[in-house]
Amino acid sequence: MIPLFDESRQSKKTPIITIGIIFLNALFFFLTFSNLEEAVKNFGMFPQDILNGDKIFTVFTSMFLHGDILHLVGNMWFLWIFGDNLEAKMGKIRFVFFYILCGLLAGFIYSFLTFSSEIPVIGASGAISGILGGYLLIYPRNKIKALVPIFFFLTTASVPAVVFLLIWFLFQFLAPGEGIAAGAHIAGFVVGFLLVNFFQKR
Repeated sequence: MIPLFDESRQSKKTPIITIGIIFLNALFFFLTFSNLEEAVKNFGMFPQDILNGDKIFTVFTSMFLHGDILHLVGNMWFLWIFGDNLEAKMGKIRFVFFYILCGLLAGFIYSFLTFSSEIPVIGASGAISGILGGYLLIYPRNKIKALVPIFFFLTTASVPAVVFLLIWFLFQFLAPGEGIAAGAHIAGFVVGFLLVNFFQKR
């Protein structure tokens, strides 16, 4: 399923932080795409380095690097659909910290899961997976308009968020796709689900 939009937007306010994160990711993509290999070498996250205590900062910087335009657009599209409601629920400052914390913890956990890997990890997927996990706990009954494949055809349907997100989560185990750090997705999702209540407005 491909999400199109959230049918249950919770606030009419402009999600400034969500837009800002999308802008920063797009900016860094266009600044680095001409020399992506060098950018990944310097700012991508290598699990072995992290476990050796080297270049710890890359757990953060890798969150703003993307391998190609589809990688960038896919991540930012999910952030746009699911981020605004959480931003409204948490407030701008809490949302920033929640996003960053999910990304950092997803990166560290993934490094422990793949301690022998020499393959660099880039992308905002860990942080955005945290957004999805938080969304599942806070808004399970919201409706997501999505493209749904039925045999050889595509149709649109209103899918409960709990159904959409649990299918997405299971997909990370069953068919994550080549070159996708599914472990970071799973870790970010679980982190977001567990921590979201600590970031809500009182």
